Amino acid sequence: MRLATISAFAGLFVAFLAADASAFCRSSTCRDTATKECKTDEDGCPAEGSKLYWPTSCVSYAVNRLGTQDLDPEDSRAIIRKAFQSWSDVPCPSGGSAKMTFEERDPVSCKKSEYNKTGSNLNVVLFQDDDWKYRGIDGTLAKTSVTFNDDTGEIYDADIEINAANNTLTITDDLAKVDFDLQSVVTHEAGHFIGIAHSSETSAVMYSSYPEGSLALRTLTLDDVDAVCAIYPPNSDAACNFDPRGGFSESCDGPAASKGTCAISSAPSNVSDRNASSGLWILSFGIILVGGRALRRARGSGTT
Repeated sequence: MRLATISAFAGLFVAFLAADASAFCRSSTCRDTATKECKTDEDGCPAEGSKLYWPTSCVSYAVNRLGTQDLDPEDSRAIIRKAFQSWSDVPCPSGGSAKMTFEERDPVSCKKSEYNKTGSNLNVVLFQDDDWKYRGIDGTLAKTSVTFNDDTGEIYDADIEINAANNTLTITDDLAKVDFDLQSVVTHEAGHFIGIAHSSETSAVMYSSYPEGSLALRTLTLDDVDAVCAIYPPNSDAACNFDPRGGFSESCDGPAASKGTCAISSAPSNVSDRNASSGLWILSFGIILVGGRALRRARGSGTT
């Protein structure tokens, strides 16, 4: 059995939005390398590899207790809670609700994205206030790392890092005061957290763009609903288990569990920019091993 971490870098830069609409895409275990490029279908969705999914109908997460120095910790946790709730028990067009819910644990001390293959874990949401360490993607707004079984696509762990070092995040409902809306950013990232890739449906939360100053990504569209209902259908018999793989620990590098599992492998990054032109902030998308999925804000003409 092989264990891998999926990475996709979603870059935000100035571009015009495409008008074509298409279906949602699911993340898969296939990723581009220096010697291989994954096949895609007519919608640009991964056409190789196993599709990613959580094997349970419920997942827990915790927010680092420090939050960000720019926002009240309780306020930012409330916003993050709303973002995850957008994907919870979503009513499906064919009836019933998607079998996916979330539990927010108490704030934790851990401020690191990691997966402990022989110990306890947690799915953490954290802010980076002082330094954004991911050089080469220094304009990113957020980054989601998903660790999964490379053969089956079963997700073992997911962490979201939010770049407050280089970006002004806001939580206001007043459009005149919105810069980069935290709820919109986390709602998009939470979609990646549960195995959804970018959609080419321009109105979708999971479309590869975020228009600066917008609140639109707070609300799921039919395309987003179709995605979560397809991955976690109402008739799923998956049991609910909020405990992370290996058990829960609120600290980083949790204590060793009684059983070990797999090894984490790595591969070079291969990030590709798509739909780039000029006008709105656009996300580029790519998949590699050991890293994360991200919204990127890149500088270009007309930016400030």
